[in-house]
Amino acid sequence: MNQPDRDRPAAFGAFDALPLDALEEACGELHRRIGVALRAIGEAEADEGGREAPRRTVAGYAASLELACATFGAAAAGITAAGGRADRHPASVAAVMYGTPTIPALLARLEQDRRILASLARHEESHLDGVVAGPWGEVSLRRVLTEVALGEASRCAQALEARLAAIDAAEQARMAAHQAEERGESGLV
Repeated sequence: MNQPDRDRPAAFGAFDALPLDALEEACGELHRRIGVALRAIGEAEADEGGREAPRRTVAGYAASLELACATFGAAAAGITAAGGRADRHPASVAAVMYGTPTIPALLARLEQDRRILASLARHEESHLDGVVAGPWGEVSLRRVLTEVALGEASRCAQALEARLAAIDAAEQARMAAHQAEERGESGLV
């Protein structure tokens, strides 16, 4: 699970050819979708669902984004990045959640981390195709960037949008049941 290449269909490699500006723009759009969905879910529902809770999903993505930033920072410094996917550990995710206790704080952190990663990627642009050792195994910086900025961001956005659709469907079902109950009580069956 350490190397994105092993988990990803071959077609995903096509994203590796995208120019840095296109990657940054696509990641920004995914972050917009994440923000819209998380705000619509709201604080009251954000912690519902245990390991699949919306806030936990976004915090997990934020932890991955921060690990990618640390990997790019290590590459810029010419040192080896820490190994292992600490971003996937429940304690790392919980720490991000604790540090960002509200939806606005979590989304601000996500945007800040996206900008940090974009800045580091621009700094390392001439080295994006070079292989580095780190949390994702031995892969190119470009692969780390596409995996986190596109792959993990899109998985996060899709999970939130699916959760929002489920919440909306449940609310519509409650409203329909309430309307049916009112019609029955008033004798308008």
